Parts: sequence; structure tokens; C-alpha cells
Amino acid sequence: IKSLVPDALANWQPKEGEVLADAFVREMAAFDDEKTALMAEAEKDDMVLRFVGSIDVVNKKCSVKLDKYPKTHPFAGTQYADNIVAFDTERYVPQPLVIQGPGAGAAVTAAGIYADFLRIVDQCPEGK
Repeated sequence: IKSLVPDALANWQPKEGEVLADAFVREMAAFDDEKTALMAEAEKDDMVLRFVGSIDVVNKKCSVKLDKYPKTHPFAGTQYADNIVAFDTERYVPQPLVIQGPGAGAAVTAAGIYADFLRIVDQCPEGK
């Protein structure tokens, strides 16, 4: 797994009283030139950058990383908070089965996590 967060900020903490998100965005600005160069390199090759997770069932391997994709690849057409899954299987060759749609958004995701938390609490024995 290769995080989008630079190694220099992996254990970063905001100063006392700072709003986490605002402070983090300010810290990330120092890495804008690096990301801009990666985007320019991809564009030069007629490609785009996407942060993608991949599962290779046959070889039992997975990865999550920022990588270049041709502008014709299904991942290249994503926008905003789109989620996309491409299934490359023996039945979907040479074109993968693609499922794409908007992400749930912050409120729906938070509600789902909270509901999961409540289910876990319900399963815990009393007093623990």
C-alpha cells in the first residue's frame, strides 16, 4: 500500500488548537510541485493519474497506489468522488466489466460507520 500522504507527514499532528483538516491542507501544499510534476509526466504520455486498489486473485496479491492509466482506460473517466470497479475475468476479455457511480459522501459514510459501531456495542457482553 502506497499512501497518498507523503512519508514526511505520515505521523504528523496539528499544533494545539489548529483545525486538523485546515492544518493538514496547509502542510500538503509543500508537496504540490511534486504532484504537479507527476501529473505533467502522465499528461506527456497521454495518461492520467489515479489512486487505485488492485486485487489479483490468481496470484493472491493486492496493491493500492497512485499510478498512470491511459486516457482510454475506464478509470480515466472518473470525476469528483466517483467509485469505480473494473472486473477483468476470463469472461470479460478484452474489455472488463465496469461498475461506476458516485461515492456515498461524508454524511452517509459517517452514518454507516456509526451504525457499525452500534452493532459492535450490541454484541459486546454487558460490563465490557
